[in-house]
Amino acid sequence: MRRCLARFRRDERGVAAIETGIIGSMLFIAVLNAVDVGRYAFEAGEVNAAAQAGAQAAYVNCDVNETPATLKCAKLTDAVTKAIQATRLGSKVTLQAPVSEAYYCLDKARELQQVGSASAKPANCSSVSNATFAATPTLYLQVTVSHEFEPLFPGLTLASTFAPAIVRTSWMRMA
Repeated sequence: MRRCLARFRRDERGVAAIETGIIGSMLFIAVLNAVDVGRYAFEAGEVNAAAQAGAQAAYVNCDVNETPATLKCAKLTDAVTKAIQATRLGSKVTLQAPVSEAYYCLDKARELQQVGSASAKPANCSSVSNATFAATPTLYLQVTVSHEFEPLFPGLTLASTFAPAIVRTSWMRMA
């Protein structure tokens, strides 16, 4: 029995196959991760492009005389919806919330601060502490879109741990 065990311990036949199987499995999992994470990055980019296209569509389809667009432009929602679904993701991209609009001013940190609703334009930016300019408030439109990401290999890749909803927001200066 001891001889048999000693002979078995010295026998190295098949070790290469076992090592190849282990290394191959690790490489296979790495490739699956690269595919799924790459798909997630691609789809996130498409969602971002959809949000930007939606904001651009609002600007192009609603005349400057129709601002605030959320109040005066009848074709706003249809134009935005058509634009956001023009990416490769198609109808899988949806408006997260209705298109919104409000008046904003820049502060010294160059961040937008809301100073009024779309229906009530304030006279100036005095309500913003540390406002950069004494300019009049500017109307901005906001488009938020979402897409549900589904990993190709659920449970096997890092992409399975990502938030399933990819949400992006785009802004457009309207007036």
